Amino acid sequence: MFALLLATALAPCATGQEEVPPQISPENKLYQQAVREGERASKLEGRGKRLAAIDAYEAAGELSEASIAEAEQSGAAEENRPPQVYFRCATSYLHAGRLLSYQKSDGGDRRKDENLRKAILYLNMVEKIERERAERANGPINPEIWRVRNAAGYASFLRGELAQARLHYSSVLELNPSYKPAEEAIVEINKLEQQQNELFTPQGRTLQRDKNRKALRGIVDTLRLVRDIVTLGR
Repeated sequence: MFALLLATALAPCATGQEEVPPQISPENKLYQQAVREGERASKLEGRGKRLAAIDAYEAAGELSEASIAEAEQSGAAEENRPPQVYFRCATSYLHAGRLLSYQKSDGGDRRKDENLRKAILYLNMVEKIERERAERANGPINPEIWRVRNAAGYASFLRGELAQARLHYSSVLELNPSYKPAEEAIVEINKLEQQQNELFTPQGRTLQRDKNRKALRGIVDTLRLVRDIVTLGR
């Protein structure tokens, strides 16, 4: 939903015989493959095939990245690359990281963090493109940008970057004061930080890390954030 709204707001316009600069076309083969792979990942997740879904979400992200790289090579300026490409790339990696948050192995943690790092990177690109568009048009930023920050907050939260996650969620509430899940997330972040501050010994830190992992998984299950992130990618 948001991807469509943002794409419409940012779509480059050509009048008369004005030359249209190079850009990523919605018909771009790599991007279309990314769309199909993302849809396949969603279906796999719906059938409970979590590991296969993770692989498919990562593949969707990689295909989106490849379409961006192809645009760069063609000379397409950043502002002429539709934000939905960056957005799909971000949400694909975010979904992969979200599912990996349920995995208990250290290798799973490293893979999760890398996926979430990429998700945040491309979410920042979406907001950057939108801000620059608003400046060029001397107009307002798309009000739906709160969804991008919500996704960034969720990714930061799953990485354990609690202070950064709180900043994102606070920003969400500035743009959408009635969004209760952001309030709930901030409450949970504050609780986790308090728990972290209560234990200082090396053994305590190890125990606390394990407790935090369990707490994060519980919050992933209980908050309505997942629903909103899933909506973003549609």
